[in-house]
Amino acid sequence: VVEADSVVVCMGPWTTEARGWFSDGDLPPVYGQKYHSLLYGNARTLTQAVFFQGLGDPEVYPRPEGEVYVTGYPDSPIVVKETPGKEEVRDEVCDRLEGAMRKVSSELSEAEIHTKQSCHLPVTPDGVPIMGKIPGTRGAFVASGHSCWGILNGPASGLAMAELLLDGKASCVDISPFDPARFAGISF
Repeated sequence: VVEADSVVVCMGPWTTEARGWFSDGDLPPVYGQKYHSLLYGNARTLTQAVFFQGLGDPEVYPRPEGEVYVTGYPDSPIVVKETPGKEEVRDEVCDRLEGAMRKVSSELSEAEIHTKQSCHLPVTPDGVPIMGKIPGTRGAFVASGHSCWGILNGPASGLAMAELLLDGKASCVDISPFDPARFAGISF
């Protein structure tokens, strides 16, 4: 037990693990949507991200010095049981992703894959992040469920949550659409 005046739950796809810390139903669930990815070493540095519809909806993101990040074939959202940093990488999904890239990119079909990995994106039941006070528990807050936009929205989310904790309300952005109380009375 750690005593605190305030607690902010920011556990991404593992947020659901914290549901037992609060009254039943006060913290909405956050699920993990697993994505696999491949990192290619390419002969030249690509300059544009590309998104394909079909073939697992692969997304191609260039990185510096010729590296290319490719992802696609998302799993359905689930309660994540895997340990952070030890997510299972399924070869059959990576093989499908590699096969899709061979069909859509002659350049990457010749490039070497140096990393195969997977991760979970945190998603809520309605696809909208949860940010704000956890109903029913004084001093408890949550910020999670940002899906693939977590890195982009992290600075604004962090500032809004800091304002909420320190000033009692966020002033930099309206966080009312993200209120966890919108799930009150819904059983999960």
